Amino acid sequence: MKTTVVALSCLTGVMVSFAAGVADRGKAGTPTPGVQSIGVVRVTEILQVLLKNRKYADEIIADRSKAQAELEALAKEIGTEEDGLTTLKPSSGDYLKQLEAVTVKKAHYSAHKELLDRQILLKQQLWTQKAYNEIVRAAREVAVEKGLSLVLAKDDPSISQPEAISALIATQKVLYCDGCPDITPDVQAKLIAAKP
Repeated sequence: MKTTVVALSCLTGVMVSFAAGVADRGKAGTPTPGVQSIGVVRVTEILQVLLKNRKYADEIIADRSKAQAELEALAKEIGTEEDGLTTLKPSSGDYLKQLEAVTVKKAHYSAHKELLDRQILLKQQLWTQKAYNEIVRAAREVAVEKGLSLVLAKDDPSISQPEAISALIATQKVLYCDGCPDITPDVQAKLIAAKP
């Protein structure tokens, strides 16, 4: 009987000590495990805001305009030389030379268009990667400030472009989170303040 009372007393002491420790941790600002220690960030939304607020968008528009002007100039040259074909006899040597020049310019046009498209796409990918790294850094800082132990990306599929929806489906892991703090505005403000 005495052994049972001693065992129960020890068990009660351990439980009281554990409960006091948990209470002390909660008071000290360390989040207890659960929804309160998990934050979410809408990464796609922040990327769109950053794109609007930075000179990058102007650079991309300028690059596209320049590429379009180059391609239009090449297309005009090709059109002029094709018109010149109609004035020549198909059996003449001049016709064959002109046809060769038109064919070479058309091939150059296609290759140049592909090159310009790839350059613009590469610039967009590099910017997105850099911006994403900045978002991760800012989210980490905000999480530490707010005492969060985990931050998950939670994007709204309705704001994604149709071609990006399959990538979002493949990467989106948070489908619903009730009560998790959304730190998107804090992360966005930190990024905008860091780079005017």
